[in-house]
Amino acid sequence: MRVKIFIISLLSLMTIASNQYPDATLLSPKETMNYFLKTMKGYKSGDKDALNMATKALDASHFSEATRSIKAQDFALSLSNVLDKLEYIDVNDIPENLDYGIWIYRKEKINVSDKEEQVEISIIRNQEDRKWRFSKETYNSLSFYEVSLANKSIATNVIADTNLRQKIIAKLPEWTKKENLILKNYQWIAILFILLTSFIIDRLVRFYVASKLIQFLANKDISFTSKERKRITYPFGLFTFLLVFNFLVARINLQENVLDVIFKLADIAMAFALVLIIASFVDILCIFLERKARLTENKFDDVLVPLVKKTAKFFIYCFGIIYVGDSLALNMKNILAGMGIGGIAFALAAKDTVSNLFGSFTVLIDRPFSIGDWVVINNDITGSVEEVGLRSTRVRTAYDSLVTVPNGTLTNANIDNYGKRKHRRFITTLGIDYDTPVETIDNFCEAIRQMIIAHPHTRKDSFHVYFNGLGPSSLDIYLSVFWAVPDLASELCEKHNLLMDIMRIAKEMNVNFAFPTQTLHLLNEQKPHYEASKIDYPSVKERVSLINNQRVLMKENRSSIDTLD
Repeated sequence: MRVKIFIISLLSLMTIASNQYPDATLLSPKETMNYFLKTMKGYKSGDKDALNMATKALDASHFSEATRSIKAQDFALSLSNVLDKLEYIDVNDIPENLDYGIWIYRKEKINVSDKEEQVEISIIRNQEDRKWRFSKETYNSLSFYEVSLANKSIATNVIADTNLRQKIIAKLPEWTKKENLILKNYQWIAILFILLTSFIIDRLVRFYVASKLIQFLANKDISFTSKERKRITYPFGLFTFLLVFNFLVARINLQENVLDVIFKLADIAMAFALVLIIASFVDILCIFLERKARLTENKFDDVLVPLVKKTAKFFIYCFGIIYVGDSLALNMKNILAGMGIGGIAFALAAKDTVSNLFGSFTVLIDRPFSIGDWVVINNDITGSVEEVGLRSTRVRTAYDSLVTVPNGTLTNANIDNYGKRKHRRFITTLGIDYDTPVETIDNFCEAIRQMIIAHPHTRKDSFHVYFNGLGPSSLDIYLSVFWAVPDLASELCEKHNLLMDIMRIAKEMNVNFAFPTQTLHLLNEQKPHYEASKIDYPSVKERVSLINNQRVLMKENRSSIDTLD
């Protein structure tokens, strides 16, 4: 029984609350005034939603779309305060039916700062919906009324406005209410306070985002420099700064034209910050993907990740520009349509850019090279591929210069990709003395063959070591071998090891390397004497095995300071 009584009581209270305010029919000046006074009474009694209800009785069409909701509330608060100080209004004295479209509650001249101002409070009928609302002239007169009635108390039988803003303004000294450079002094002070508050919250958000972001990415083995951390956290702080500033500046009753400019600038800045936030997320995601790509053997994703990153940022910036144009009340539909009309001219003017764009997709699909590959382009540009972008590819040469190659030219270019080699070829000629016996030459060549077979990084099924020519000052041995190594540094390291082995073999077999010389023979001089030798492959193989057991090889390349410890 008690539960039923409680439910019935609750429903009754809800019904009473719902019927507290009259319907917003606004079909006459009397209904409009009654509706406005009732809703503002509810607001002053603690119902915050009643303020938005009261704005229905106001003509807010002259406010810009960006400031309409805020300025309509300011309109309602100011009008309520002025009416409360003028007199207690008996709505029964207000006419219910009028033949003409305006009813003037009050029209007079008042003295403001030693100057007479014409003011009025009126309710006009809208021609479209036939509803009566407080006029634009009423809004324009309120600032003069507020100055004139500043020292006057509210009328009897009127509920006082306990709004915090009104309490603060009421207690401010008179000099703060004087106007200076468009705004009142207290508004300038409030803006400085708002800027300081927004700045503090901005820094707190940056610190919080930075700490959480670093902690999250540290778990993914991703680290940032302090410069990168500032660049990533900056847009989060800026966006928060603008949100706080916008929220607070709307509460200090700025003039509509000033507030409109501030809101438009803030919208542009917020769009800029939002674009940077999304771009930061793209950066973080791509850093993570780039790290994953380095761990894979496939080089395709090394090209794909930077290209996706740049493409995503391009579209993000395009959407940002469209949003900013919309914030500035530019007709972006007409602009985009105009771009369509001028598409032919644009295509002709930007054909190289379009060619480069399609060239980047060709590079992505065809994959003629990957990041880090050593390439020769059109027998002209030689270097390591460092970056593949939407417009161009950057190649780092052996001289450490950076060559930018338009992607459009790559679609028809001859690209020799050294990085795709399965093996790296080494060709040289070994010149030895003419005094070397033929058997020693044969044994020396066989020793080099056995050394190549024993070498851990040579191709065992394709190498050539042969006595190949009679040079002007040497007997020439042709040497060709393939290395099974991944990069230039490893190739140089293994080439070093092989040549050192050949020097050891030559020393062991008393083979001297030749150099350009001229020999003058005298008529009766003593001729050199050579010991007789024979071809003995098993003995040669034993010598090579002995050298292999005694030699000391470089275990890794010695091509950077990191490997020279």
